[in-house]
Amino acid sequence: MDEALMGIGERYGIGRENFILDPVADIECFARSDIDTNAIAESLEIDLVTGLAPKRLVWGPYGGGKTHTLMRTMRELQRLTRIHPVRIECPDLSKKSRFHDLYREGIMRGLGEDFVIGMIEDTVHSVGLARREELVKKLVERFRDQEIAKAAIRIIDPNFDPLRLWRWVSGVPMSRQDLDDLGQTQDLTEAEAARLADIICMLGRLHRELKNETLVLVLDEMERLRSIGLETITTFVTGFTRLVDPSQIWVSVLIGASAQVQEEMVEIFSLTANNPVTTRIGADAQIEIMALEDPDVDRFIKGVIGYVRDPKADIAALMTTASAGCAETMSKDLFPFTEEAIDALKSHLTTLMTPREITMKMTRALGRAHRNGRAVIASDSVA
Repeated sequence: MDEALMGIGERYGIGRENFILDPVADIECFARSDIDTNAIAESLEIDLVTGLAPKRLVWGPYGGGKTHTLMRTMRELQRLTRIHPVRIECPDLSKKSRFHDLYREGIMRGLGEDFVIGMIEDTVHSVGLARREELVKKLVERFRDQEIAKAAIRIIDPNFDPLRLWRWVSGVPMSRQDLDDLGQTQDLTEAEAARLADIICMLGRLHRELKNETLVLVLDEMERLRSIGLETITTFVTGFTRLVDPSQIWVSVLIGASAQVQEEMVEIFSLTANNPVTTRIGADAQIEIMALEDPDVDRFIKGVIGYVRDPKADIAALMTTASAGCAETMSKDLFPFTEEAIDALKSHLTTLMTPREITMKMTRALGRAHRNGRAVIASDSVA
């Protein structure tokens, strides 16, 4: 094929158009050799086998790989024990947002209607058939919550729309007619943060009892809580304090938040001695994801190249073609980059060498080389 007509992947022996890693979709690629996700997973398993629900705070600079680390750790932990991990990205919140908004738009939306209503249905069916008063009594014992028990009993009515129950339990405003149908006096829009946290914990307990799995909430991008105003921040502190308390044994909570240094951490998770949230998590459960050091950058780049490489590509032939028009040093591990290009790329990185910045610069160099019709990414393609 005419080289000028070759696609970017075909020209450089890669199976995609860039080097950008999606922390969820590209979980198979964990090119950081300085972070042992298996060791993190083993530390979580230690808590789980003793009947606890581990909590962790994972923090570090933007683009440092916190999400990737969390998701890779979840995969490693699934190999060790039975868990049900759910990644929940913090929604965009306003100055007046309350913990209720994170509960409704983040946690409950992340769990999903099928999971939550399915759990309630399974719980109702698990108590068996009985007269209404006896059934309500049994459901109160199972849910340990009279309001939820009264709402959940509607599930047995074949004409009942479960969406109504989902709207109520997920904190959506309800009409008086809908509330009456569910046997409720009010919806959860004005519920205390601790009440909402208790509902989350209840779902975790039911899931453990019914499925023998621990519910793991991966609460990511929590630096967005910086937008919260002083008048409502206490609701978040209350909610998170309840969720991360060591005595809360039903839901594991892993929190990811960006901060260059400790002093920049969002106030709710500030690493100070008197913070009620982080003191409950504990100093040993705070994991800092640092920027890459120089030797680790080389290993990271090689790992990314190996991951995106097209297994069908004839790298030797591509290198032979490229060497005809380039005097720089080439190796199979680094192609389509020359060694000089890698050195140039590292020299253009900031003082904080993060995976996001590295893969972005690799991608831009790839784009320049392709635009200029080069058969290899040489140092002159690195800006």
